[in-house]
Amino acid sequence: MIQIAVRALTLNIYNVADEMVYQFLTTPTASAYFSSLILNLKNKCLHVDAIINGVKESFHEKKRDLLSETDRILDDFYYLKDILCIPEQRLNKLVTENIVNMLILPMLLTLLNNRLSNDTGLSAITCLYVLCRLLQVFDGTNLVNVIGSAVLFSFMPPNVTDAAESVVSARLEQVNGLAVCYQEGEEMVDLQHEGAENFMMNYVLKHSLEFTELSSCFDSSPLENSENEWGGIFSCIFSRNHSLMLGSLMLLFTVADSKDLHYQLAAKIGFSQVKTASEMIGSTVAGHIQKIVNQLLKVLASEPPLSVPILLHAAWFLRKLLVFLDQKLEDNDCHLFKTSYEVSCGHLYEEFDRCWFDHIPDVLKSEWANCKTALEESSQSKDPFFLLELASIQNPPSGSMAFLLLSSFLLLFIFLLFYLCCLLLKSIVLPPASFLFNISGNTGPAFDWQRMVDCVKVFVLHLQLKPFIFGGDPFDNPLANLKNSYLAQSGKRYPSDLSLASFGSEVALGSGIPCKIAFSGAGTRDIYVIPIAREISGKLLLVERHPLHSRKGVVIAIAPLAGLDPKIDEEHPTWLLVHLRDFEPRLRSDETKTLDSHTSLPEQGRWILGFLSAKDCKAAFSVILEETRKQRSFVENLVAPVLEEKLFK
Repeated sequence: MIQIAVRALTLNIYNVADEMVYQFLTTPTASAYFSSLILNLKNKCLHVDAIINGVKESFHEKKRDLLSETDRILDDFYYLKDILCIPEQRLNKLVTENIVNMLILPMLLTLLNNRLSNDTGLSAITCLYVLCRLLQVFDGTNLVNVIGSAVLFSFMPPNVTDAAESVVSARLEQVNGLAVCYQEGEEMVDLQHEGAENFMMNYVLKHSLEFTELSSCFDSSPLENSENEWGGIFSCIFSRNHSLMLGSLMLLFTVADSKDLHYQLAAKIGFSQVKTASEMIGSTVAGHIQKIVNQLLKVLASEPPLSVPILLHAAWFLRKLLVFLDQKLEDNDCHLFKTSYEVSCGHLYEEFDRCWFDHIPDVLKSEWANCKTALEESSQSKDPFFLLELASIQNPPSGSMAFLLLSSFLLLFIFLLFYLCCLLLKSIVLPPASFLFNISGNTGPAFDWQRMVDCVKVFVLHLQLKPFIFGGDPFDNPLANLKNSYLAQSGKRYPSDLSLASFGSEVALGSGIPCKIAFSGAGTRDIYVIPIAREISGKLLLVERHPLHSRKGVVIAIAPLAGLDPKIDEEHPTWLLVHLRDFEPRLRSDETKTLDSHTSLPEQGRWILGFLSAKDCKAAFSVILEETRKQRSFVENLVAPVLEEKLFK
């Protein structure tokens, strides 16, 4: 609050149109405040790096601290933007020089020199985040042209010829000279005169375009297969580090989509909606879109699959690039997408045999809207914070990694020792293979839910990318038919429909199977088990006989059929064990519930049902499986038209 009050006061002082005030602010003693402000901003960026590489913090704690620190950086950016909005050229020049010389150029040098960090220890990921945020905040200024020019300077293979190497070695000097060019342009013309700003911008661009014209002869050079042969930001785009790859693309798109980017620089980048032949030939980046698309498709089709956030952001960039791609994809690229699409279908099919299959249609509809919104987001509104999140996930602390590796080896040794003991004792009781490899311990309905949501999300991403790769209407929603079919069938109602029963409802006992169950604090109770599946709905009703009606009962408990996983106890053949989904998400049309890495989860519950005989127990076991099969079959048939949709039409 104190900082807000002080900055509001200083802005009021800066806005005073007094000559003596501005003379005082530009003196070395007073102007040192602005240098200190930028230095403090750099220290906050260093703190962001420290958080990402923190040893003791969990990802949840890292994310919380990163959000707090990046909010402070944004506050400084908006404060500097407010200063630049003051109509005083001397003050603007002073602040701009500090931003360019102390913040922008050191970060650009890190990226153009292909270094993971600069001399001050600032990582490339943090540089990319800060530059993207800076471009999104400082609209209406010429900073975007400084960054855009520097980014273009790096688009050259460093090994073409000896003559080219001399040009490449000089590019950093030209980047450093951009700030000098601005100062020279200001001295050559009165900035208050009409058209002066355009003159100054053309003067600066003259120097930047001289370089890009020299390098234009290399734009038509064949692209090499190895990303190690590229320098500058291209080495980040083709990096094996997915955070670097997505971050460099984010910077490129943020520059290209800026409304303040000079038209000559925009033509050089080539991401213009108007794609004339001359623009495509003269563009520096557009000629390489095919290779960048191939790189992103490899991310989608990677095995084992990458994390869902990486796939989501890769799909966002892929969709953007496909819009600008005039030619069809090569057969290899189409094969990559087809393989990735089939893998996503296979993973979704697997979820029909797990405990959340009954929610798949609802999640498909909600994720379609969520993914569409995410993929259509503009680069100016897309929060680059995801770069810091991915860096935190991809770069675990060395201490934590060592602990995890040690724990994994110890667990593996224990399980192998147990396995050998079982073999020596000729025991037939061995742990399942899935248990041997479940070192993380992430089990239970909550994690099963998150896995199902992730599978649906990845499948929907492929559905929405398909029209841009194989042709078709991008506005077509293949899930619309699923929604209409579901509504038409779910609209059927029957007077005696047990699937509509709720807690306390009176229902006919019918074919209910008698058994006993013990509730904590309520003792043992005589009940009837009634499993019922109706279309997408499936329930297991526990019904207590009505005191006045011998053929009716009152529902005292309900559990979803999906996820029950019934098992007959081996030692007690009259006991039936059923599992409960204690984690029950609440879905809205605009949001799918997901899990935070630090979410507090209940333990998975279960019921133990005691029957009069082993025959009754087997009968209950069979009818539960049959009703679950009917429910699963309905859901599969409902979703099948979407899963079986052909890529080519």
